[in-house]
Amino acid sequence: MDYIKSMRLKQWIKNLLIFVSMFTSSSFSYDIFFPLLYIFVSFSLVVSSTYIFNDFIDIDTDSRHPTKSSRPIAAGKISKKNGFTFMFFLFLLGNLTLYFLDSRLILFSFLYTVITYSYSKKLKYIKYVDISVIALLFVLRILIGSFATSVPTSIPLILFVFFISLGIAAGKKLSIMKNDLVTDSNVKDFLIISYSEDNLLVTLKSTLQLSLITYIIWVIVVKSLILNSLSSVFLAISCIFLFFFIDKFIDNSFLGLTEEIIEQVKDDKSLTYPALLFAVSLFIGLIF
Repeated sequence: MDYIKSMRLKQWIKNLLIFVSMFTSSSFSYDIFFPLLYIFVSFSLVVSSTYIFNDFIDIDTDSRHPTKSSRPIAAGKISKKNGFTFMFFLFLLGNLTLYFLDSRLILFSFLYTVITYSYSKKLKYIKYVDISVIALLFVLRILIGSFATSVPTSIPLILFVFFISLGIAAGKKLSIMKNDLVTDSNVKDFLIISYSEDNLLVTLKSTLQLSLITYIIWVIVVKSLILNSLSSVFLAISCIFLFFFIDKFIDNSFLGLTEEIIEQVKDDKSLTYPALLFAVSLFIGLIF
């Protein structure tokens, strides 16, 4: 169970971005869906291996963290030898499966791995680069799905994902800075030296506002002009729910509550409902 927990299966939800190109292009078919599903699982195994690597890099800091200290590696439930063996097993299994599904996807996998390795070792201690890298990794997930299906993804949609990921990353950093329970942390020390709370708050607000603008542009320019009126109505409704989600996320980040965004969305109904209704209205708008 500790090994399964170290894979952070909840974080696999981020990899659902692999399916974005298929759904947003209205090109859903089982011939596309099932290969993407296999790619999703294979790539998620690779991503899990990077989480384990990061846990070993941050083991000292995580062991003093109020919540991360319960992670198996930080808690000492998995030895370094066994942890690295399991990490390499996931990495090899994921990449071998990707190779047999589409050998070209190995390039994306290694690019993701190199970026995350660089982030864990160095990039997360460079101002603005730290949050930009996180956003780029989200965009990379979309590009994997787009490349695998040969379905192009529009620029406004890519920009939307980039900006909202950038805002979420800024919110995470702001929450770390404001969390008094996080002490003796290299990341927090870097944030305090490099950023001010106002600096991160402005970054948070501006990038999330840009994400809403680019999403509205995508809805109006890319989708609504080629969809029927009912689909357009649901997409317009999704803009409203996205606004409420962004507004609440900014408030929660200011209160220092968004360090673990998935847990926060799951536990805070004021975030859960807008996020869920956004996803449902978007899905209905795309499949009608």
